[in-house]
Amino acid sequence: MTEARIDPPQASFPHPYDLELQLERMRSETPFRTNGRDSFTLVREPGFTLLLVVLSTGATLPEHKAPGPISVLVLEGRVAFSAQGKRLELGLHGLVTLPAQVLHKVEALEDSAILVTIILPITPTDAV
Repeated sequence: MTEARIDPPQASFPHPYDLELQLERMRSETPFRTNGRDSFTLVREPGFTLLLVVLSTGATLPEHKAPGPISVLVLEGRVAFSAQGKRLELGLHGLVTLPAQVLHKVEALEDSAILVTIILPITPTDAV
């Protein structure tokens, strides 16, 4: 999963996102056309990361762990979310949460888009 691209910081808040436009852009770019998946970091703040992920049918996010608790919200399509020997099929607006450091994987059962939230503890050096 590519996380190198991050939305530029905004001077004002609240910060609106046009997810439909961003999904269109991601699906037209090389990582998605080549690998059938792509991700874009919408927000990376101390303690909070928000990722937009697109997957073509059959594409997977291989088994991995997140450093903090996560939520995965299906924006488009249908995915299989697997963790701790369980497999959940999530459709449009399906939501799953998972504690930190639990192995999990995601497989697109059809062309899909998911919104991933990762929460991390804020350390004293983050608060500066």
